Amino acid sequence: MSAALSRPLRIAAAMLLASLGLAVTAGSPASAAGPCTPGPLQEQVDQAAAIFIGKVDTVSTAGSTTTYGITASRAYKGTPERSTQVETLDRPQACGLVDLKVGNDYVFFATGDVAPYSADRRGGTGTANPTKVTKIEAILGAGTSVEPPPPPTAELTKVEDSPPRGLARLAAPGAAAAIIGLLGLVVVRRLARRS
Repeated sequence: MSAALSRPLRIAAAMLLASLGLAVTAGSPASAAGPCTPGPLQEQVDQAAAIFIGKVDTVSTAGSTTTYGITASRAYKGTPERSTQVETLDRPQACGLVDLKVGNDYVFFATGDVAPYSADRRGGTGTANPTKVTKIEAILGAGTSVEPPPPPTAELTKVEDSPPRGLARLAAPGAAAAIIGLLGLVVVRRLARRS
């Protein structure tokens, strides 16, 4: 085979391989990004049952599950309570939220109707930075503030059904003691005069 003919053949083979490579990578962008990379924001919003901002207060692990105790401050989707919980798998290979720090604010994209909610990195949970919050608010609006529960109301409990004692009944024992004291004084003076 001549060198002149082999050069165009090599170029054609290289172009064929390059186009096959582009077709494979264009056909599977999620696999190129990794299995734990979240999809587009609109997809994250659609798949989440609850989206809220919260501060991590506690972290506890039991078996392969990590539970984060969270104080929610703003809700965009769902109705989380002020004090809530989010569970995740305790393994990075399972896309668990293993790097959340106590005291930091995060945007949680969670599944489930009530606490403990479930979340992982594929859902979009991450640091509550202004850019991410602005993008969420562009889709869902400003959200609502998650208020603490109201303080308990005082209840009046009637101790006894009878009416309170009158002033005469309250003063009677004191008056009786004063009269006895005066009588005792009179008796002591008479005895002192006789002696």
